[in-house]
Amino acid sequence: MAASCIVTPIVLRLLLPPVFLLTCLLLNSCVAVGFQKVAKAPPPVDTPAFAQELARVVKTPWTEGNAIQTLENGGRYFPAMLQSMREAQHSITFESYVCVDSEPTRNFTQMFVQKAREGVPVHVLLDAFGCSKFGEANLQAMRDAGVELKLYRPMNVLLPWRYIHRTHRRVLVVDGQVGYMGGAGWAYCWDGFADSVHRWRDTEYELRGPVVAQLQDNFNDNWQEVAGKRLVGPAYYPELRPSGALKAQVALGAPEKLGDTLGSSYLLAFRAAQKSIVIAHAYFIPNAPLMQALLEALKRGVHVQIIIPGKHIDFPASRSVNTRYLRTLVDAGAELYEFQPTMTHGKLVIVDDHLSIAGSTNLDQRSFFINDENNLNVLDASFAARQLDMVARDKQRSLRLENKDLKLPWNRKLQGLFCRLFEYQM
Repeated sequence: MAASCIVTPIVLRLLLPPVFLLTCLLLNSCVAVGFQKVAKAPPPVDTPAFAQELARVVKTPWTEGNAIQTLENGGRYFPAMLQSMREAQHSITFESYVCVDSEPTRNFTQMFVQKAREGVPVHVLLDAFGCSKFGEANLQAMRDAGVELKLYRPMNVLLPWRYIHRTHRRVLVVDGQVGYMGGAGWAYCWDGFADSVHRWRDTEYELRGPVVAQLQDNFNDNWQEVAGKRLVGPAYYPELRPSGALKAQVALGAPEKLGDTLGSSYLLAFRAAQKSIVIAHAYFIPNAPLMQALLEALKRGVHVQIIIPGKHIDFPASRSVNTRYLRTLVDAGAELYEFQPTMTHGKLVIVDDHLSIAGSTNLDQRSFFINDENNLNVLDASFAARQLDMVARDKQRSLRLENKDLKLPWNRKLQGLFCRLFEYQM
């Protein structure tokens, strides 16, 4: 028994990398990679016709009367989340792709435990891959306190292809009344105010109003898969009265169930642009339709700005792959900026100073066609202006790049050529 307990983990560690690599190779040719049919010249983003078309593409209706706060960096969004949970009386639902045993993760674990002991139903859904370093002590503490804890798609050597599909969503809903979403994770690097190389730049959004029910639906989508049931009733879906004036929707990315929704929404937005496109994204690896849409927008005279991580990027292979795309866009007239102080992990697009798209979705094919994701779409000029102000502050700490700055050393070129074999998986 003792020997088998030792050997099994060793064998698994040896087998998992080649199994994973083989699965990637097999799936690279069979991943669903098709966008929906999107008009080549959609209505402008500030028109009712565009709103109707975007709702069709993402399969989600618009809600009115919402209040949305933009929370820059973990030093703001972690305290806000913890305070909301501290006040919870009826329910807490939480889903995350990445949590690492660290002060933020332990703080959230302690809050889940505290509220569960107070009798508040707490439901936690963790991606089995991204949260593999959550910490066994944290997991056990939640189980002991009565937190309903589920892991999303652990590795199954009999069904290895299912391990490719991850939940990349970020969801926190408290009492069905207030929600948080964005692209952040729970680790040391996400804490603080992006004031050192070890503290990343990221953004979360606090939602109040009718749109919170859609965020709860996002959570229920995977909760039903892992728990075999949906969470229902007023503890999770109370009556939601208007809390503000924003028109918003939380779009579900569920490619196994719905096909692509989110990639097509970017395609629609880029094709609709008449004045400006601002892209502030951590991992920018657009496929051919999105590249074509951006190049056509530049030909129409649309001002395109792209803000990406600089030398502190956590996944350098993405730059080895996307440099050729960046060169093409810069040659066509796009402005390219590298954020200098630290890793920037946000996912934000703003079109024509009116449409804002933010959430967990990267601008890459894994997010469109493989992972489960969720995006917040807002049609409002004042909200877009606040996002543009945030981007302007980031640009002040960025370096503008020209084509001559986009040269890779030979080893990075080789890395890029190799990684292009797995571009659908990046």
